[in-house]
Amino acid sequence: GETAPLMCELLKAKSDQRAINITLNSFGTPLNEPSMRDGDGWPTRKSLYPSIGFLYPEGTELLVKVSDEQTLGQAMEKIGGVYAQIWNTHVNEAISDKSIDDAFFEREVEMLELAFENQMHFACFYAYTKLKEQEIRNLVWISECIVQQQKEEVNKFVPCFSASAPWRNRRP
Repeated sequence: GETAPLMCELLKAKSDQRAINITLNSFGTPLNEPSMRDGDGWPTRKSLYPSIGFLYPEGTELLVKVSDEQTLGQAMEKIGGVYAQIWNTHVNEAISDKSIDDAFFEREVEMLELAFENQMHFACFYAYTKLKEQEIRNLVWISECIVQQQKEEVNKFVPCFSASAPWRNRRP
């Protein structure tokens, strides 16, 4: 059936997100020291990377060598595709007012919505659960904005099945 190819796409994208976040969050920690990036001991940053994904194994080898945001940006540009776009979102966060996490969430929601376009598979159950999690994140975001009286920030959430979703505007 369609379950395996769809779930592979979804899980590979999620594992790539984890690998990039592990790299980004390791800066300024002991995991960024050269011996901890690719050493023999545990834990090393390399040992934390998923062993699946679109980046695995060549892309994760690039991420192991990264030591700061500049070299991470160079690695992301070398990888190219959607990851270069996501990195540009991170670099331009002050301009676009969108974090790298927002870019990853948008990509994930787009992929999860597309899982409903096929029939006779189980990936739609996974997608449904993950989209419900995103709806909960959206509600928490809106609630926090209201509590903190940040009403101008309320609309900065990732919509699910919305005609105004950012990825729907990209398509012809």
